[in-house]
Amino acid sequence: MSLRPDAESSRLILRELLSQPTAPFHEHRVRAALIRVLERAGVSTRVDASGNLLARYRRGRAKPVAFTAHMDHPGLELLSVSGTEAEARWNGQVPTFDLRDARVALWSDSSAGLRGEARVLDGDGRRPPETVKRVRLEVPPGARAGDFGYADLTPFALEGGFIVSKCLDNVAGCAAIAAALQRMASLGLPGNVHALFTRAEEVGFHGALAAIAGRAFPKTVPAVVLECSKAMPGAEQGQGPVIRVGDKARVFDADLIAACEEAAREAKKADPELRVQRRLMDGGTCEASAFGLAGWRAMCLAFPLANYHNVGPAGLEPEKIMERDFLDGVALLCAFAAKGLDPAGARRRLAGWVKERFGAAEARRLKSSAGEPGA
Repeated sequence: MSLRPDAESSRLILRELLSQPTAPFHEHRVRAALIRVLERAGVSTRVDASGNLLARYRRGRAKPVAFTAHMDHPGLELLSVSGTEAEARWNGQVPTFDLRDARVALWSDSSAGLRGEARVLDGDGRRPPETVKRVRLEVPPGARAGDFGYADLTPFALEGGFIVSKCLDNVAGCAAIAAALQRMASLGLPGNVHALFTRAEEVGFHGALAAIAGRAFPKTVPAVVLECSKAMPGAEQGQGPVIRVGDKARVFDADLIAACEEAAREAKKADPELRVQRRLMDGGTCEASAFGLAGWRAMCLAFPLANYHNVGPAGLEPEKIMERDFLDGVALLCAFAAKGLDPAGARRRLAGWVKERFGAAEARRLKSSAGEPGA
């Protein structure tokens, strides 16, 4: 049985989530859309004190696993407004060009909703994360301090096999988790899944660190972090999601990675068309590092991404991932949950494989061919 969901049901989830406005500290509408999707699938949800969303799927006697992804994407927040101009702080990094004349969709967190289109007069997003990145804008009537905005780009589209959006990193990761839980519920698959959707990742993992401090799920539960990560050689679009073995900061848990690879191989037996890649993707740092440093077994499953953080060849452009990679990633999440990830077992099996390579016969051969000392 293939665990890959049908494209249409996944597209409905992607459209519902990617069409929502989002920026660091302003993820509320994405969170509300996730709650709607998950509750339609019969998955229970709750919001923690920091505004992270937690969901729980439990059926049968599968080993527990956690899936996590962040709900924000780089954007700005108005600090002050004077007439038709405003000063703003850019939250999250846009690494390669200044933002002058960029068009920004400006939103209120209140029921006022969309304020309209703003235009960047001066400023850029290239400074280091610890630096306050100031942006000056021309804003529409009604703009207020506290409003937020993001590059005014395509909310959601399908183009030539690609999913295209203003905010794939990492609302698409949230959509993958939701689609996997929906698929598992529809098939009645066993699973023991803790799902965590975090806030303010783009400014330093704030939501994830709050969840870690609050023990959102036990340290005995392995964590699979979903990401959209910059495509690179060996982590190429159309070749499947990437079992990401590390990021710019550190290498992830080797035994958990081995367990994920075992589960992927089993899934491929049932679905030979399933694709998956494996690579250290050092183009950025992801929440798997935060969980790993805090004592969890953690790794990342990443969708190879074009136009990372909306930086395209000609300026601001929507991000792109391949729909096939997304659907294969959903299938892998279902496999991880239904099979259960067993890092300790994977380690034992690999250790046994190594031990089989060296026994008495191999030891004798080494000694008999060692030659004279000093030769």
